[in-house]
Amino acid sequence: ILARCDMKEVNKILKPDGWNDYEIRCEGRRIRLVINGLQTVDYTEPEEMIPQYGRIGLQIHGGCKAEISFRHLTIEEAS
Repeated sequence: ILARCDMKEVNKILKPDGWNDYEIRCEGRRIRLVINGLQTVDYTEPEEMIPQYGRIGLQIHGGCKAEISFRHLTIEEAS
């Protein structure tokens, strides 16, 4: 878990039986997460020794059987 968000607010806009838009924006040590237009996390990593590069992995954590699908995936590098 990167950072806790207000799940009560997330559940209001989450589409459990449809597609959800999920934006992850990383700018240096600052990471912002947006689900369906609602910013859920604005986190700045305090540990400066953590590398700012690496692999990107798509995964799900749920603790039970689950299925996840991805569509319209884009990765953009800021200019």
